[in-house]
Amino acid sequence: MSFKVHSSAPSMSNGQTADLSLTTGGDLRTVVQGPVAHDAAIVGNPIRTGSRATTSQITSVANGDVVDGVADISGRIIVIPFSPPETQWSFASATTGIVNTTTAVTIKTAAGAGFRNYIRSIQVDHDTLGSATELAIRDGAAGTVLWRCKLKTTALPITTINFDPPLKGTANTLLEVVTLTATLTGGVFINAQGHTGV
Repeated sequence: MSFKVHSSAPSMSNGQTADLSLTTGGDLRTVVQGPVAHDAAIVGNPIRTGSRATTSQITSVANGDVVDGVADISGRIIVIPFSPPETQWSFASATTGIVNTTTAVTIKTAAGAGFRNYIRSIQVDHDTLGSATELAIRDGAAGTVLWRCKLKTTALPITTINFDPPLKGTANTLLEVVTLTATLTGGVFINAQGHTGV
């Protein structure tokens, strides 16, 4: 329930109207309308919208709460799967790659309480291998396999794999890559790119 302060909505200089109403709680609220409705020819100046400029992840809010839209510090709106540049990460393979081992390699450390690691793309190539192997990306140390492929002994030229949607890790958990069978000879090279988020 509200009590009208004006019998008619006053016009603003740019063609918009404002309806001033007093709520039962006693606070004065302003309802602003744009100059035209949906699918009508535009006149005047549109109402400006804004976002919160951020270089880091904002704290999550409760389900159903109002949340700010976010943009980078140049005003570019940030939407999934992208994130502020400062939250993006990349991993480069060691110079010899993974050779003759089943020991996992961490490609991204845990992102911190409440935040996940996401992988958007990887690049894989390998030398001639002494033994075929599976290559896996795992969520956590010796954790759940998020992605795997089979590498044959024949040398593989560099191959890019994009994940859409990105691979999503568990909150505050590292990501690792591992060859599940020792390659005997030859190196396996993997590079990865991703971001952190909620």
